Amino acid sequence: MISSRRNQALLMLIAICLGMLAWHVQFAGAQPQAQKTAAPQKEEIPPDSDYMFRKDSAAIDEIKARETDPQKRADALVAWAKDHPRATRAVAYAASYYGEVVAGVLKTDPQKALAMIQTFQAAAPTNTTLVPLEMSAYYQTKNYAKAAEIGEKLYAEKPSQEMASTLYQIYGQANNADKMLVYGEKLLAEVPIEKSFGVALQVAQIYAQKKNTEKTLHYYSELMGVYGDKVPPGVQEANWNPVRAAAFRMMAADSYAKKDFPKAMELYDKVTKFAPKGEEACEAWYYIGMAKWQSKDQKGAIEPFARAYVLGKSMSPKAKENFELLYKNEHSGSLDGSDVILAKAKSDLGIG
Repeated sequence: MISSRRNQALLMLIAICLGMLAWHVQFAGAQPQAQKTAAPQKEEIPPDSDYMFRKDSAAIDEIKARETDPQKRADALVAWAKDHPRATRAVAYAASYYGEVVAGVLKTDPQKALAMIQTFQAAAPTNTTLVPLEMSAYYQTKNYAKAAEIGEKLYAEKPSQEMASTLYQIYGQANNADKMLVYGEKLLAEVPIEKSFGVALQVAQIYAQKKNTEKTLHYYSELMGVYGDKVPPGVQEANWNPVRAAAFRMMAADSYAKKDFPKAMELYDKVTKFAPKGEEACEAWYYIGMAKWQSKDQKGAIEPFARAYVLGKSMSPKAKENFELLYKNEHSGSLDGSDVILAKAKSDLGIG
């Protein structure tokens, strides 16, 4: 009996031990998973955060202070940009310092400057800080097509007078008249003639070559409205007079064609002032005579025809015919005394 009770107690103890062992194993197996789930994650600081930008810009400033040799500084900045591709703000900061080095090289060796720009762009492909300098480098190496391509993109992204002026110059060097007109007219629409008279003159001359009379007259009229009676700053009067003569000549011809004879005579008189002895003057005196004749002033037309005649230019034969015809009409069919009129015309024009 005692032995039987001992056996039952022993069996019960074993059962309890086995149960506790099973619970412990189960608890022990679950515990690491719980601990793993509860472990805190370490967060990454964004590379373009203010904190990282301050840290990175300090490192870039240190490069500038340490590397006094321009080439070594440039190389160090490229290396830094290549090692920090995600720090876009700091890369742009590094590019601004790099651009200072490139600008110095550009003054003496544009081909080397271009190669330096391309080196930085390879290290930081998404950065655009050096694009304006790249355009300048292409311009100075006479690769006008590439310079224009970059300039067009920059203008499309952010139109400005400065970029329009730059593109106007680029296309001028490339002898691309059509594109010069595009950007020249953009400038003239925004910049007063006082500050853009050179562009206005070129645009007018291009339209004259294209035989676009309406556009030529428009820009010549604007130009002469400001600088018809004075000379632009920085221009010699001797160089400006042919411009005035050409402009007033075209404006006068337009008025004559519209039968505005008083206006035509006023404008042709200005032509004779700025080109007193050439083809322009001969034409001007001839049409002054024609305008007077058309205005029923037959007697008044004799003197301008005489001046056109004695100048001896391409329109002089026609002027001679009209001079003799009108002189005869005023002197009973005789040319007696006409030599006096011709001598006076020569004297007035300073012809020996």
